[in-house]
Amino acid sequence: MGGYAGQILYVNLTSGAIEKKPLDMDFARKHIGGLGFGATIYLDLIKNHPVDFDPLSELNPFVLMTGPLTGMKMNGVARWTVCSKSPLTGFYGDSNVGGFFGAQLKFAGYDGIVITGKAAVPSYLYINDDIVEIRTAEPYWGKDVYTVTDALKEDLKEGQKSGQALVIGPAGERMVKFASIINNKGHAAGRTGMGAVWGSKQLKAIYVNGTGKIKIAKPEALDELRAELKELYADSIGIMALHSAGTATHMDVGIIGGDIPIKNWQQTEWDDIDDIGPTVIEEKIFAGHKTCFGCGVACKKSAEVKEGPFQMEKGPGPEYETIATFGSMCLNSNIESIAKANEICNRYGMDTITCGSTIAFAIECFENGLITEKDTDGLRLTWGNSDAIVKMTEKIGKQEGFGAILSLGSAKAADHIGGIARDFLTTVKGLEAPMHDPRSAHGYGLAYAVSPRGACHEASLTFEAEGGLIFIPEIPELSADLPEGSEDRAQLNVACQDYGMFFSNCAIFCNLGGSPLNATQAIDMVNHVTGFDYTLDEILKIGRRLWYLKRGLTNLFGARAKDDRLPNRLMTVLEAGPTEGSVPDMDRMLAEFYELRGFNAEGVPEKQILESVGLPELAGLLHL
Repeated sequence: MGGYAGQILYVNLTSGAIEKKPLDMDFARKHIGGLGFGATIYLDLIKNHPVDFDPLSELNPFVLMTGPLTGMKMNGVARWTVCSKSPLTGFYGDSNVGGFFGAQLKFAGYDGIVITGKAAVPSYLYINDDIVEIRTAEPYWGKDVYTVTDALKEDLKEGQKSGQALVIGPAGERMVKFASIINNKGHAAGRTGMGAVWGSKQLKAIYVNGTGKIKIAKPEALDELRAELKELYADSIGIMALHSAGTATHMDVGIIGGDIPIKNWQQTEWDDIDDIGPTVIEEKIFAGHKTCFGCGVACKKSAEVKEGPFQMEKGPGPEYETIATFGSMCLNSNIESIAKANEICNRYGMDTITCGSTIAFAIECFENGLITEKDTDGLRLTWGNSDAIVKMTEKIGKQEGFGAILSLGSAKAADHIGGIARDFLTTVKGLEAPMHDPRSAHGYGLAYAVSPRGACHEASLTFEAEGGLIFIPEIPELSADLPEGSEDRAQLNVACQDYGMFFSNCAIFCNLGGSPLNATQAIDMVNHVTGFDYTLDEILKIGRRLWYLKRGLTNLFGARAKDDRLPNRLMTVLEAGPTEGSVPDMDRMLAEFYELRGFNAEGVPEKQILESVGLPELAGLLHL
């Protein structure tokens, strides 16, 4: 068979034991890869734990998995996944990452890494093909992501060849609840606080150098598909836009339909929006194109600020989500300050969506007198105060002063602040919503509400389908014209979850870089690489089982129907702008969705449903 490296690495940081287990090909056929592997292994590791175990305890495993396409030199397949219990939400957490680390891990001979226990001293994992060692990280502990990435590559390179480093920063070491894990300074496992899990384990980094190659089962068939896709990508307007301006292109597109949250979701129009859009980005901070392994889309952009208070060296530039959280959400029209806040988040290792959203929340608390300059260490947290926004970002990374409160995330910070602070929250299950307004596309609202990890636009393919980025003619719900409002959104979400679990969770296509593909092309790619003979019906069954598994894990950790709700701020009717008068009909969509998914009134899948999709063990845990 092709596509797989053939081994999974198991590392116990407490005992120091390292074990290489062969990848069972029947297991691979059943679960494909990525979170199909990861969530399954994770459940097996925690099934005998008390369900209320602390995410920052030794009981919480961490699972990193690649997919069968990771390491292929093709557009949109460089991604890999991580999962664990989230320190931010207390529920199941995962993250989906691009960059170069996943490919290098496959070249070293491993499809994934399972990490358990806690190191006695700060440590890092060294992988050089067959050599796997737990080494002291004392020289690197306390240093930022950029410094450690450069140091590891220099200290450990073999001749002229450097490997890939996956690193946490000081925020992860301090267990900031939304700490991230970062490859190559800008490819982040950002959401749900996976970096804090590493910090709790005293794991600073994983360094990997691989010299192997990945076998392709049907190279001639794959070459034919590549030739077909070359023309498809060349004609794609969406891919052209991503290559030209990166994800920031959505600043121009999203504002038209009211998709961009402004002033902590209080409005969808803003006179200064163009000051943080693609044209100004190119004029003021653009410093070159970057990409992920083997991908010709090259949607990553470098940024540099050569002078002024927000000066920063050339490095990874802010993505759309970051521009919106630190920009429009805070009424901050200074693009240089947004680039600087992004750099701080990358250096300290923090999720920019939660960080920027939490600062916007804090600004509104300040505006309403719930906190004062005495609380914020003298910073005037006011709308558009770019200097204060950047300084507070660094305080959060250091857990310094009021930054320590905000480092808990906005939901826990609201509990600390008290008063009407919770009125300003934009969280679902404790996770801050991404920068896409469900008042502009009602299906997003249902997607946020029922996503296993909390509010997320990439937990399935609802954002891409309802937003018009993908068209899947083989699946009726993903190719039909949608009526206005909330009608048919439950059916849309189910289809986006089932296919999305295959597409971006198991095979791990990039939702953006893989957007031109139809289902036949995506499945053919997996089949040509692996030698398997998946059909559309089979991959939908696999996707459906994984979605129930992830949902079941979050249920296992305590999530119920009351958690499947949008915050009031996202349900507030706006009196002006493109979404004037529009709010999702959550009661209708949830009722239809629960029926389609076979949930009971508490939001838990019925036992027979779980058994029917192949999850009898999970059914037993949830229905004692």
